[in-house]
Amino acid sequence: MPELLQLRPPGEGPEGGEAPPGIEISPDFREFRQAESVDQMVRLAREVLADPTFPTVRAWRSAGGKAVGCFPVYTPQELVHSFALLPVAMQGGGENLEISRADAALGSFLCSISKSTLEMALTGRLDPFDAFVFPYICDVSRNLDGIFTRILPQRPSHMLHLPQNFTSPATIPFLVAEYRSLIRKLERVAGRPFSESDLRASLEVFNTQRALVEQLAELRRETPWKVTLQEYYLLLRLGGLLPREVHIPLLERALSELKRRDRKNKDAIRVIVIGPFCEQPTLELLQLVEDVGLYVVGEEFQMLHRWCPQITIGKDPLQSLAAAYVRTPVDIGVRSTPTTKGAAVLSRVDATNAQGVLFLTAKFCEPALEDVVLYRRALEGRGIPYLHMEFEEKSTTYEQARLQLETFVESILFD
Repeated sequence: MPELLQLRPPGEGPEGGEAPPGIEISPDFREFRQAESVDQMVRLAREVLADPTFPTVRAWRSAGGKAVGCFPVYTPQELVHSFALLPVAMQGGGENLEISRADAALGSFLCSISKSTLEMALTGRLDPFDAFVFPYICDVSRNLDGIFTRILPQRPSHMLHLPQNFTSPATIPFLVAEYRSLIRKLERVAGRPFSESDLRASLEVFNTQRALVEQLAELRRETPWKVTLQEYYLLLRLGGLLPREVHIPLLERALSELKRRDRKNKDAIRVIVIGPFCEQPTLELLQLVEDVGLYVVGEEFQMLHRWCPQITIGKDPLQSLAAAYVRTPVDIGVRSTPTTKGAAVLSRVDATNAQGVLFLTAKFCEPALEDVVLYRRALEGRGIPYLHMEFEEKSTTYEQARLQLETFVESILFD
């Protein structure tokens, strides 16, 4: 039985006690290594997510490690890992973070994740990090990199430019050059030179994690009654917060239990969820989706683990990493492939035998909202029902969301 996570006294928080008490995790992550049941893993995940002071990063640093914060959606985490640095997914402050300073620096019509990420930086909650990487997925992420450079000058911040032309022969060399620019900063942070052999080893580790994540996704797709949507989500979310060497055996134990579960298949409607590839919906909203009678059999949660199926490691591991991103068959909302969007969504519907599509997009998320237009055309042409809902990190009421979801379910049942 893993130990209960311990509360850190308020006086030890950032900004002289400004932050709420945080939880303490053992430097060897024994709480997660010893968690044998899915219930224990999920409980630990809930505690970690409820603490916006990144307890897993603080635990890693207490053991002498350094950490790099990675903004969604895509960061070459294998590169970070190859320097013995901990790549950590920065996915906003969640429901337990009050915005008091970020609103003065950012405009009103911006996504919640941008404001809560900046709020954490301004209030010292990101102090455990040694560097940050912001992939250029939208104008907001680009501007956050510039802001971080000014407010946290002692910690390197890197803007990772990603290719948008996937047919040009210059695309992979361009991305390799971008990786090398990032490598130069990571070398300074880690205090060690880049090693191709270390990168190969990291690629193997992440390939193992991807394979287990795909097994979990397949289990959810084929037998969704065996694993709840919250369990599925929390197990994935831990993968961006823990050392991968801790998350991999945890997933193996979870899969072993979940596959043996004997639960009754409910008469629920199969849907895929599109849109939350960056900002994440609340756990309460995920629970509501299942409560109204929907089985989510395909989704875009935690794309950091699933931006490509596997990476084929060639002679040059850096080029292999770049080629995997350029040639991945996975359609990501922040990739400029408008001519394939319609075909992509129909392919997802067919692959999962989905009866409908739920667009769950973050408020003011331009990449997601632009894609919805292209997706809707394809779905309407096939006669596939869909529902579009927007969400924010801090949601206080779900009555309207419940009404929308229940109406969506009834429209499919009685069509």
